Amino acid sequence: MITLNGWQVPGYETRINCGIKLPSEDLSGFGSFTLSSDKGIKPGVVSVSTKIPFVDASELAELITRAKQVDENGARTVITVNSQVTEAYKIRKAKFDSDIKATELEEVKAWQVTFKLVEVLSTAERTQQQLDGKAKENSQTQAVNGHETVQTAFEQSEGP
Repeated sequence: MITLNGWQVPGYETRINCGIKLPSEDLSGFGSFTLSSDKGIKPGVVSVSTKIPFVDASELAELITRAKQVDENGARTVITVNSQVTEAYKIRKAKFDSDIKATELEEVKAWQVTFKLVEVLSTAERTQQQLDGKAKENSQTQAVNGHETVQTAFEQSEGP
């Protein structure tokens, strides 16, 4: 079972898959060293697959409406996601990403519906924002207009 902003995704035989990317780059060159560089922790992706009976067409329409929702700036709406697997991955906020597809399954009189959610404001992203904020607080601003400062000092100096 998975809920989006407290709304239970309709259907049966619902399958939820989660994953995160932990990319790295091989730095070993031609030697046999196993050097690699970490490239951070990327946002999690939640893939959902469910079957919605033909008689529940209004639930399919509601899911599609929720997927299309945008905020006042035209960006897709960020939603709260709840399921056991998303809790394990610590995915709390996400938005619809890529495709939402419905395929007719005549033999069971239902649609096979698949969609993806991508994590927003992941734990790694929030940690990085906090680090960036601390770095900004602890840094000193350097001269932005150095040439003007030197020119003003030269004009104010006395001498030949």
